[in-house]
Amino acid sequence: MTVDNSPITESDLHAYVDDALTPDRRAEIERHLAADPLLTDDVAHWRKQNETLRALYDHVAREVPPARLSAYRIAQRLKAQAAGRWRMAAAAMLVACGGLAGWIARDVSMAARPGQSLVSEAFAAHSLYAREVLHPVEVGGDQQAHLAAWLSKRLDRPLTIPDLRSAGLTLVGGRLLPANGGPAAQFMYQDDGGRRITLFIVPTRNGKETSMRYATAENLESFSWTDETVSCALVGDLPRDRLQDIAMRAYKQLS
Repeated sequence: MTVDNSPITESDLHAYVDDALTPDRRAEIERHLAADPLLTDDVAHWRKQNETLRALYDHVAREVPPARLSAYRIAQRLKAQAAGRWRMAAAAMLVACGGLAGWIARDVSMAARPGQSLVSEAFAAHSLYAREVLHPVEVGGDQQAHLAAWLSKRLDRPLTIPDLRSAGLTLVGGRLLPANGGPAAQFMYQDDGGRRITLFIVPTRNGKETSMRYATAENLESFSWTDETVSCALVGDLPRDRLQDIAMRAYKQLS
């Protein structure tokens, strides 16, 4: 049996209450609780809360939500509304500033490119969280099954978390993020030298498969692609050829 000696967080305890841990991790937490009566009381309190919520709302959880309330459909409506407002604003600018029409049209065209938006958001998310020391992710890599199930539900897509150990990368964990009015998933990996890369994923509808696109901004580089259900951007401060190799490994596992 492999013993997980990583620190036990409140997230671990909630996952324990929800029965969302591996047997080894569960046993480790039970040993920890046996030595901490106050923490055991907290866990018992959370369990009682869960039982109360199930008694009150279990019938609601069994109901099938209407299709219009899926995360994907809500994201599509928000994107359509945002696109409509942007088109109206752009038209007003073109009328008022006829002499700058060429430049404005150029800017509108660039802003409307989904690949450009995806990579920009992936760069921003990477810059914000990759340097974080205490809380780089919401759910740790030791809860991979829980992480995949949670983000699959939120993106309304079955997600596979790529295994990049063959490329010298260990899964740190992941988090849920907003992206262009809808949900996005970010998975973070780290190599032996402490350098981190992130995989940013957003859902797509009837996406057309694209070849990999390369982009760079300051010290970061990215390879992005789209398939039938998701668009992805891999971001990191790594040599271009190594990042491309990692992107290909992730692409093959997600396809």
